Amino acid sequence: MKPMNIRKLFLLAVLVGFNVGLAMMVLSASQQRRAAANTTTAARQDVPKTAVVPFELLPSNHMVVRAKLNGKGPYRLVFDLGAPITLLSNSAAESSGAIDAKAPKSILFSMRGEGKVKALEVGDLSAKDLPVVVFDHPALKALGSFFSGPLDGIIGFTFFARYKTTIDYKAKEMTFTPVDFEIRDLMKDLPKQLSGPRTARERILAPTGLWGLRLGEPLEDGSGVRVAAVLAGSPAAEGGLEAGDALLGIDGRWTTSAADALDASRTLEAGKPVEVEIRRGNETLRLSVTPRDGV
Repeated sequence: MKPMNIRKLFLLAVLVGFNVGLAMMVLSASQQRRAAANTTTAARQDVPKTAVVPFELLPSNHMVVRAKLNGKGPYRLVFDLGAPITLLSNSAAESSGAIDAKAPKSILFSMRGEGKVKALEVGDLSAKDLPVVVFDHPALKALGSFFSGPLDGIIGFTFFARYKTTIDYKAKEMTFTPVDFEIRDLMKDLPKQLSGPRTARERILAPTGLWGLRLGEPLEDGSGVRVAAVLAGSPAAEGGLEAGDALLGIDGRWTTSAADALDASRTLEAGKPVEVEIRRGNETLRLSVTPRDGV
């Protein structure tokens, strides 16, 4: 185990965030069929095997997986795309052998420094030699006590950078396909990233095409957002959308709020048909809407 600068660890603790809004692709039914076909082809061509991992979705929209560490467990770990590290609590790190139980603790969050998980198993997936940082993050304790029981850590960048990841929120499954990617030493890069130049980020505040509908409140079950009104003669009306429909997805993107729908539609081209998934009564429909130029 390497000693670690406490100041750097504190900065990492601040940086480890829980991202509620995950900008990941959710597979539509047609995309799922294409993915299954691609997986079959990959198996024939001896391409790295795709692994499917189930997850639990907390009321806070955090994804929790059950994993074995060095053959011990299972441990409940948050899958967090915003975490620059993979983190383990002291108890999980000690019981799994990721760190020496005699390693000294600092006063701040009982930090122990860096450790390594020789084997992580989650669902159908197995990962080797995963670097971890060991300390008791207060957000984990709070999240576990509010929603789901004890949480043992966070799976972050050092894990998911190894894979192309697809998340299907409806099925509550993540699909991992190995990629050839070299993980940088985040501890060495951290000071440079914190002190480096800041650049402005472009944000699109409105869709690039006119749709002609108004959205209401999210559905109670979290599956979509209610269509409050559809303008007569608008692209939405011509595509078959009606007031009262539940909007479930746009162009394969899951939409649970008006903000989700805006984000899904903001880069779609005017004049290009887009698949829209709705629920009307007990029936799920897929409609084609062609946004137009306009304001």
